[in-house]
Amino acid sequence: MERSHFIKMRDGARLSTDLYFPVDYEGKLPVILERTPYDKANRRIADPEAPITMNNQAYYYASHGFVFAVQDRRGKFESEGDYTIGYGDVNDAYDTLEWFEKQDWFNGNVGMIGCSIPGGNVIKAGMSQHKSLKGLVPQSAGFGHGTAGGTMARGFLRGGVQNMWMPLWTHGFGSKLFYRPSKRLNREEYLKVADRFDFRPNVNDLVEYMDLTTGAFTKKGLETIMHLPLVEIDDLMGSPPSDWDNLISKPPMDPWWLAGDYLEDEDAVSGGALHVNSWHDYSVHETMLQFEHFSKKGKTEWDRENQYAIIGPLGHCRLENLTSNTINVDRELGDARFDAWGTYLKWWDYTLKGNKDAFEGTPKIQYFLPGANEWRSSDEWPIAGTVPTKLYLSSNGSANTRLGDGSLNWEKAKSDEIDEYEYDPSNPVGNFEEAVNQGSSDMSELELRKDILVYSTSPLEEDIEMTGKIRAKIWVSTNVPDTDLALKLVDVYPDGRAYAIKETYLRLRYRDGYDKTVMMEPGKIYPIELGTMTSANLFKKGHQIRIEITSSNFPTFARNLNTGGNNATETEFQKANVKILHGKRHPSHIELPIIKR
Repeated sequence: MERSHFIKMRDGARLSTDLYFPVDYEGKLPVILERTPYDKANRRIADPEAPITMNNQAYYYASHGFVFAVQDRRGKFESEGDYTIGYGDVNDAYDTLEWFEKQDWFNGNVGMIGCSIPGGNVIKAGMSQHKSLKGLVPQSAGFGHGTAGGTMARGFLRGGVQNMWMPLWTHGFGSKLFYRPSKRLNREEYLKVADRFDFRPNVNDLVEYMDLTTGAFTKKGLETIMHLPLVEIDDLMGSPPSDWDNLISKPPMDPWWLAGDYLEDEDAVSGGALHVNSWHDYSVHETMLQFEHFSKKGKTEWDRENQYAIIGPLGHCRLENLTSNTINVDRELGDARFDAWGTYLKWWDYTLKGNKDAFEGTPKIQYFLPGANEWRSSDEWPIAGTVPTKLYLSSNGSANTRLGDGSLNWEKAKSDEIDEYEYDPSNPVGNFEEAVNQGSSDMSELELRKDILVYSTSPLEEDIEMTGKIRAKIWVSTNVPDTDLALKLVDVYPDGRAYAIKETYLRLRYRDGYDKTVMMEPGKIYPIELGTMTSANLFKKGHQIRIEITSSNFPTFARNLNTGGNNATETEFQKANVKILHGKRHPSHIELPIIKR
């Protein structure tokens, strides 16, 4: 391992990069690169003899004949420059690959891998279109997505709303301030003094706010993220300088967001890609949009033809965690094992070493189907046999809670009806132990809240297979200028367990587009289109298909204070009366991608 090579970027900033070489290598070698804001030293101190994980993958790949390079992102840890989340990654990736081109041990082929923000950096490297970039493995890479494919996903923004795990992330991992030696030192001089410096900001108090193992908030953590105004949360926590104020206060099309590097419709890309995610990751919808985008916008025919996707059943960065007894929070999925590391190795042999047989016969899409609890494959997306099928909302006006009279029907209702609830920002709906975007929790207890409308089919007479993009259209009226709409799809077991499958969310001021803010007129009826859902599930015979509708989903989404003002800076709020209309004139529905075989 060669530590801390300083690679100069076009603006003069030097990014620190560790290189892991095969022992006693001969000839020229391909590179697998990871660009991370999470401290490249974590790879260095990992146990190379332990079972393969992301932490010790550098040793794993070096042992198989690759140079593994891991780089501290601009402004983080040993790397120079200013850190702004989402900025500068396309150019920095390009300049880093240019440096590899000058090394006498380099064979001309680079691959990139990474999960979460490092996964987003893989997408951004593809946007650089560097000639040496041949293979990509973007894992849970929605962070690198913008509006490509007609969605809105900058960083962790969804539905125009920020995720309230983010102030804890910026507190623990988003610091702009690091202590490092003088920029005047060259590499040799730096290595003599490097171990005298502790680069990490002191944020050991993160454990006071959340359980770092489960992700659950502590009492102090919940009190902190409920604090108003939201822009003060970092000060309340004593956080180091970060991007929190911009992340929470800037609307989706603000120049601050537009200045970042995010995948847009017009972006050409390069590199074959193995797109990796899981159905309960917050960004699996974007992963499949990235699969489609690279298939259409790849720079060469080879790029376009070499796009693959693997979607597992769990949550964020967890494809490699599948076991013979996989449990998705509460839901048992049986033997979901998948040889992720072996698959990645075959991919690198194919894309970086030119072994054309290594990936021969691999399906374009491999995905786990919960409910059936088995892996499936397809060479088409959408899956062959997909029939978009609508389920219509109905009730007698009392769909509140799972004990109400809400129903989902395959035919439109012949009469009109209204369900309503009160959304109180001081008491938001939420699953504080495990957000649905991290797994499949049992929602049956939460469904006893009166501010959740529940609509269910009758017990199914046959299995119904669903894989693909999910949409909904809901007619809404409210008495406030702005509120939110949250929808969740649920699989209800015969014994009453109700496992979350997927969710979506929209701040209604953005119902006409994220480039404008349009308030609602009290009492006026609006058709609201909801998307950004991609998932898979086998609803088995005897089960029920259910949706939940409400106006909050905290802490996955920041609360709307219902005033029509700036939710990041205000401290006052009001309750909202929300009406959901359905029936002949207002055919509210969810549209599922049902597979007919």
